[in-house]
Amino acid sequence: MTERNHLSSPDQRLGLTTSDAYTANWQHSLNGYLSPDIYSTAWAALVPKVGHLDVPAWPEALDYLRKTQLVDGGWGEPHILYAHERTLATLAAIYALHTWQTDAKDDIRIQRAIKALHHYADLLPGEPDEPIGFELLLPSLWRQFDPQMQADFPLKQWERADRLYEQKVSLTTSKLLPDPARPRTWWFSMETLSQAELTMLDNRFLSTNGSIASGTAPTAAYLRAKRLSGHDSPWAEAFLSDLIKRGSGSVPCGDPFEVFERIWVLDSLRRAGESPHNLSIVQVLDSLHRSWHLNDPGLSFSDLFPVNDGDDIAVGLILLQWGGYRIDIQPLLDLWDSDHFCSYSNERGGSVSVNMHALVALRNQPGFPHRKKAMLVTQWLVDHMQSDIPFADKWHISPLYSASHAIEAFAGLDNIAAQRCISFLTHHQHDNGGWGWFGSTTMEETALCVTGLAHAFLYGLFDNTGVLARAAQFMRKRADNEIAHSLWIGKGLYRSDPIVRASIYAAHKMLAHISSEIQIPYWMPAHIATFEEYISGCANTEKSEVA
Repeated sequence: MTERNHLSSPDQRLGLTTSDAYTANWQHSLNGYLSPDIYSTAWAALVPKVGHLDVPAWPEALDYLRKTQLVDGGWGEPHILYAHERTLATLAAIYALHTWQTDAKDDIRIQRAIKALHHYADLLPGEPDEPIGFELLLPSLWRQFDPQMQADFPLKQWERADRLYEQKVSLTTSKLLPDPARPRTWWFSMETLSQAELTMLDNRFLSTNGSIASGTAPTAAYLRAKRLSGHDSPWAEAFLSDLIKRGSGSVPCGDPFEVFERIWVLDSLRRAGESPHNLSIVQVLDSLHRSWHLNDPGLSFSDLFPVNDGDDIAVGLILLQWGGYRIDIQPLLDLWDSDHFCSYSNERGGSVSVNMHALVALRNQPGFPHRKKAMLVTQWLVDHMQSDIPFADKWHISPLYSASHAIEAFAGLDNIAAQRCISFLTHHQHDNGGWGWFGSTTMEETALCVTGLAHAFLYGLFDNTGVLARAAQFMRKRADNEIAHSLWIGKGLYRSDPIVRASIYAAHKMLAHISSEIQIPYWMPAHIATFEEYISGCANTEKSEVA
């Protein structure tokens, strides 16, 4: 297929080349708006009002923190106790409440939160991965407090983060000295800089939407530092004000994550067997192709932050070749590190899922020219499957995500490894037919496992139709359930509703596709049958998450 021409009109740049209403709705839904993030909301709450430094700019953010304190005294994703996430969220919330002290009950909230921090500190060593920037953010955050308050924190248990801070800085070629002409990965965690350092920055560091690296917390920290030094940044204020309004007091960890969202929605549609020639899919592929060439070749989570990352590049490469584009693999190869691919340059630890996706991208190259790298990556992945949680990953907290994606990567190349993935998934199926790593069954994890096992069935690697039949019964029964859990790892845990819905759609589509072969009657639920409407949320009748 020949490469498509670039589109030039404003509507075309948005991917809207049709007057079809549902297609337009679907396109607009892929805007990269994520679920609320407590840590980032706390940073927004810390910003003073311009000209009135003793008043918070957004008291509604403080109110949101007060409303969302958990039963255990901390803050974070309520369904999952991820100690690293709750540590950052809780410490940031304490910082915001302690800074303003505008509610008489805040002292009680803070004391409960400090107790929770000690509980989380005991759990940190047992977790395999930290969220984004944890080793930079925790040490810089607890040092914001006066010594008397610091004495109440579990500093002994946090010493590892202090050591990793120095290691991370040594890996960062810029040594945390920002250059406006050279954006870096760590900019997304720029709130780690001191107030004096942030004050020295200017609007050259802001993207066109007024953010630093599309990140909410670094933008809030920047605006706070500016105002405390007697200056201001209307661009940063506009960015944060809009998010506060949209989130009714809360903000996501960043905005927009539009490229990431489009990639992962399209990847689920690809896995579901949708045609890349479907008009609405073509439009999103076209937008992805423009993103690939917008800056240096490659992809980031957002067009507004031109720093390539391995996961978006690997999956984007798979998708663009699926859509018929001729794409150079070099941006992925640039992230090669002896036996595996990095998410970013100067990375402290590799990602299982990134390398699974990179392996698929390597295998898809005509003639398989990078077979040697593929075999090295395969061995790297197999070695990383020896741990207590063999599919633990830094970008998604459920190992079921990595295990389900690994089947495509291994099938036909290392079927023994693929069988290990299959066994892992079948072993963790719940009695109700669904899946959920953290006790409760979730639609997202169930959908991921169903799609992975359905592909294993089509590859001829799996024939336990009972597992799929129970899963099919669960999917049909729970088709209307609300998407409630946040399983993706940022600075905390977050989710993209279109990505989750696309995963659910793919599972239903795969079950319908193989239903005759596994001899179970199955049909797509009416409100899920059209992916454009379902993924955009237009036809989703949500109720409650499965207990």
